[in-house]
Amino acid sequence: MTGPSDADGRLLLGRAAFFDRLRSWAVERPTADAVIAADGTALPYGELVAAVAATGAHLRDNGARPGEPVAIPTGNSVASIVTILAAAALGAVPLLFDAGATEQERSQLMRLAEAQTCVPPVVAREPAAWPELPAQPGSEELALVTSGTNGLPKVVGKHWAAVVDNSVRFAEVAGYSDADRILCTTPLHHAFAFGVVLVPALYTGATIVLAPHPPLPSALMSLLAETRATVVQSVPFLYGAALETMPSHGLPDLRLCVSAGEPLRPAVRSTWLEATGARLRDQYGATELGQIGFAVPDAPDDACRLVPGVQARTRVDGEWSATEGELFVRVPGPPSRYLGQDELTERSYVDGWFRTGDWGTVDGSGRIVVTGRVNRRVVVGGRKVDPAEVENAVRSMPGVRDCVAVVGEDAGYVAFVVAEPDVTELGLRRHLAALLSPYKIPRRLHLVRALPRTTTGKIRMAPLWQDLTDGSAT
Repeated sequence: MTGPSDADGRLLLGRAAFFDRLRSWAVERPTADAVIAADGTALPYGELVAAVAATGAHLRDNGARPGEPVAIPTGNSVASIVTILAAAALGAVPLLFDAGATEQERSQLMRLAEAQTCVPPVVAREPAAWPELPAQPGSEELALVTSGTNGLPKVVGKHWAAVVDNSVRFAEVAGYSDADRILCTTPLHHAFAFGVVLVPALYTGATIVLAPHPPLPSALMSLLAETRATVVQSVPFLYGAALETMPSHGLPDLRLCVSAGEPLRPAVRSTWLEATGARLRDQYGATELGQIGFAVPDAPDDACRLVPGVQARTRVDGEWSATEGELFVRVPGPPSRYLGQDELTERSYVDGWFRTGDWGTVDGSGRIVVTGRVNRRVVVGGRKVDPAEVENAVRSMPGVRDCVAVVGEDAGYVAFVVAEPDVTELGLRRHLAALLSPYKIPRRLHLVRALPRTTTGKIRMAPLWQDLTDGSAT
């Protein structure tokens, strides 16, 4: 097997290695389930490989070509997995985006990726020979969509060598095996699901269990119990909400819970461990890089350590630093790029290191701590404030369930707080006064019933600002 090497000359796993492993599972364990859909239907490894070959022929007949982007409206379905794999095996560049995207959004993404072909997910059944894996320029890429911190869509072109190598290293750290049943609760077109579930699960011979999207908290617990999942991949919001529907008999098969998207609240972490016996472990990653850090099991501070092969350092005021600063990361393999946005790609790298936009620390042992976003740091009274510090202080008050601190053009510095009825603004201010300098305490503490979120757990700010303007509870 040949392919790119990392800085130490170690051979990287790539697309060919991934498909070789997938086909080996079809020979060794043809009847073992590769994917189980939300409705309970299953596709064993033997049938999965046959379906990928047949679907590859179908895609070729419908305009997909090696080295060229093919847009795939992706849902959490068996057909989506088969179509993604078929496009990659054919040598096309899979462009994955939300099946619920509008026509305007779809057109914009296809324009950025220069994609001329769009194919709906399908599972073809006509017998077909396994395609030869082409190696011409472009055939080693795939494209994932990220909203970015400013909400504008970006199409990230990634090299299969970087994706597979990073995913397999993560699987090793997480202890994945062919005995695992991994429940995927986030959209397959997102890097979190792609790199933590799809690629590493199929490489290790595990079973992917697809949750419907968006999943309800009660559905999460039901699926965990019914499928006897050993691993679950989700977001902090869903873990916290699902605790209210925990089955009385517990979840004896569950061994690992991966969480990403935002920091885990200590109360959710401890309550989940008490209720399930499985530790919630933070995963820190980025669409452009894959898995960066993963919480060490049983560490007293639940610290994240860099995934093997990943390097990180900090930068302050344009200079590399050994202290807290903006986090820069690099992973083995060819660097990712923003399709159709060359200038953005150039701005995102400094001396070969990718600018994450996160603020934090890295130590000599590989411990990485993210303390906030660079572009969320605000100036209040001439002094810098990190909203993440403020949010953690608010959440530490008994009765508070959630919080987001932001600065609006008209409303100023505000914290939206979800809390029990007995929590008052005065009580919150007294609590914060003991923890924060006066200038860090938000001008307004607005109590709301819930923080509206997207299907991936990100907070939707527009309804909150509207609620503040109206002066009524959400």
